[in-house]
Amino acid sequence: MEFGTILKEIRLNRGYSQLNVSHKIISQGAYSKIEAGTRDLAAVDFIKIAKRLNLTPDEIEFISNGYEHNTKRQLIKSFFKLNYNDPEKLNQIKEQAMNYLKIADDVEIREVYLLCEAQIIISDTEDFDKARKLIEPIWLRLKTYDQWYLHDMRLINMMLILYPLDIAIAFTQRVLTRLEDYKAHDDVEQYRDLYNINLALLFIKAGRYHEALQLIENRLKNRKHMTYTMLALNLSRRAICKKKLNFTDSYKDHQQAKNVLQAYEATDLLLRIEEEYNKYTSTNL
Repeated sequence: MEFGTILKEIRLNRGYSQLNVSHKIISQGAYSKIEAGTRDLAAVDFIKIAKRLNLTPDEIEFISNGYEHNTKRQLIKSFFKLNYNDPEKLNQIKEQAMNYLKIADDVEIREVYLLCEAQIIISDTEDFDKARKLIEPIWLRLKTYDQWYLHDMRLINMMLILYPLDIAIAFTQRVLTRLEDYKAHDDVEQYRDLYNINLALLFIKAGRYHEALQLIENRLKNRKHMTYTMLALNLSRRAICKKKLNFTDSYKDHQQAKNVLQAYEATDLLLRIEEEYNKYTSTNL
């Protein structure tokens, strides 16, 4: 449905007049033209009108798209939901991004495409240099910003694994500092979880198990907010650290991680944490 039609439908359902909705935001005449589809609504006014209707701008957009997220948002959401380097899912998202770009050029979708390609290269060949070259323009752009916003921080999180540990630590610290500005945001703890669990893996890869264990322990102290996937990852990686540090109870964490994923029938993730555990607890490391 047209955006103006959606606003009218919501307004009438609320029992509001056009004057009720537009009061002290824009004139009633201007608002009438927006509902009729003959005038655009400025972003700042849209936020105010949404608030007056007791909806968020995101919800209005969701409704106007037939109670679905638009294609771009769905694509980006699918990419950022990836917890592991999953070649099959990465190739699916890469193909979707390519098809989107054939219709309309878009910076965010182009960067998702490049990040998918870089992650696929790592999965297939472990050629980190090639992968870094591919996403270097994104990295250089983000480095120049004085402030990062949530989308920027999500992008950085997907790239950290490609860079040396000292760079990953510096960027993670900067992100965690920036997240303090978002402490009232609903998703801030999930962002902290993502950065900490990925940094813990980098510490594990570098053989710095004490530091990885400390990061994980700190996050698990406040685990009530965690998704089941994040809880399982933390438990599994704590088990790796404990195993390498010769703790006698490492098997308990690993079994708990498996129990969580089995309860949710998360077979793919269960297989991947098993592979990761076996890889990093191998005596050859």
